Amino acid sequence: MNDSGPSDTGNRAHAQWYGVLTVRRGGPLPPARAASRLSAYVYGNLLVLAAIVLASAGDIYEGHAVLIVLGTGVTTYIAHVFADLLAWANIPEAHESTSGSHTDGEGGEGAEVDDGGEAERPDLRREILDELRDAVPIMSSAIWPAIILALGYHDLIPTQVAQLVSGCVIVIRIASVPIVTERVRGNRLDMRMLIAGLIAAGLAAVIVMLKTFLGH
Repeated sequence: MNDSGPSDTGNRAHAQWYGVLTVRRGGPLPPARAASRLSAYVYGNLLVLAAIVLASAGDIYEGHAVLIVLGTGVTTYIAHVFADLLAWANIPEAHESTSGSHTDGEGGEGAEVDDGGEAERPDLRREILDELRDAVPIMSSAIWPAIILALGYHDLIPTQVAQLVSGCVIVIRIASVPIVTERVRGNRLDMRMLIAGLIAAGLAAVIVMLKTFLGH
């Protein structure tokens, strides 16, 4: 006989949805890579939001805003990867503590281990591949805003609405920073972190709305 009641069913459903949002399929990342991926996520969102806020109605109408947002994503991605690789090349010992678990949970193999049982320093090829993957959130932050601004360029939606909605997309991404943090670290979501994310998103939303309504 099944003694589970509605509350148990609700708890299981909540746990399933919580897992979808906060549990990374490949498992948590090593601390250094988790920090790099989270940094890329936050950095990309902030710069794309700045590009959206600074765009004028004319920029959206003429299609310049789409190019600016995409250009911001691409150039920031390249700069972020280059800066991290340059830092790794000059201070390789900073990555040695995580080289033993140097994997992203996507089928990759960790660093080789010598006969003494000590992990070797990760090679340049693997470091490049990891940095290219960890910087992807910068590019993803620009995709949807660029698509929405393109709708404004093609007169499918008003330019003011295009700017507002594209800004709201980034605001939602900023609010999700605590969830992203939990996913890459494998920790439980802290309510204080969630509130901090919502406050940051609220401030960003106010900036976008003020710029949208006062700048047009």
